[in-house]
Amino acid sequence: MKYLILKITNKCNLNCIYCYNADKNEIKDMDFKTAKNSIDYILSDDTDKLKIQFTGGEPLLNFDLIEKVIKYCNKNYNDKNISYAVQTNGTLLNNELIEKIKDLHLKIGISIDGIEVNDILRPYRNENNGSSTLDTLRGIYLLNSHNIPFGITTVITNKNLPFIKEFVEYLIALGVKSISFDLLKPKKKEHLKLMPNEEEFNKILKELNNYPIYIKNLQRRPNNIYCFLNTGDLLFVNELGDVYPCPTLEGHFYMGNILGKNLRFLLLEDSLRNDKGNINIFKVKCNKCFAREYLINKLKSV
Repeated sequence: MKYLILKITNKCNLNCIYCYNADKNEIKDMDFKTAKNSIDYILSDDTDKLKIQFTGGEPLLNFDLIEKVIKYCNKNYNDKNISYAVQTNGTLLNNELIEKIKDLHLKIGISIDGIEVNDILRPYRNENNGSSTLDTLRGIYLLNSHNIPFGITTVITNKNLPFIKEFVEYLIALGVKSISFDLLKPKKKEHLKLMPNEEEFNKILKELNNYPIYIKNLQRRPNNIYCFLNTGDLLFVNELGDVYPCPTLEGHFYMGNILGKNLRFLLLEDSLRNDKGNINIFKVKCNKCFAREYLINKLKSV
């Protein structure tokens, strides 16, 4: 499988204190040409199986592009096995949007960092909008009422780590079937103050091992394969068409622009070429999150 992540907007209605989104002077949505070029590029390499994930910002703010992309793929690549997913904060979900998500067979992931401190970690950009936590939970209830399966993604910081067990128990009571914990990846110096204690996190993970919920972090991974970055099968394209190895590394290891001719692939290990000529694939052997380790080391050296 190949994995294409499209950052279809840098707009967001939240103002997370650890935001991974690169600072932008211009508020911008990805246009269809950028998305199309990305899809055509990754499917030109004899790829039969592809996962496309829509991210942001808040991707539901550019839902029209999601519809256009899926319609384009259904028309032009109906011989390919393509799945679609969107990672959203869930605050914008309503009955009409959920019906569209169901019709598009769009898998959905909800980002929420707990109950007690989620409003602190993930507040609204406009403080007058109230509690983002309540609105995300409302979105979760709506998905449940429409019988749409979804997963939860939780960024682990030292603010919410003490409440993780209780949060998981709450999610189980809601009928949530799966959760993935994402250890904070610091993009700025001030993010280091939010870093969780990894030993404490691993201790809590062991305590959650027998809970009736799928926890991605507890699944075994092959040696030296932590994610798609290790196999060179991941392409991340932001709203400007700039290409990076993964979303976390936006702003680092720039690989070119999908709209131009300067697209190149960086090489960390193993010299790889394909039929297109002198193209090197960003590939690294690592049994941890390479992006997280890279950012931590870089920030600590500043």
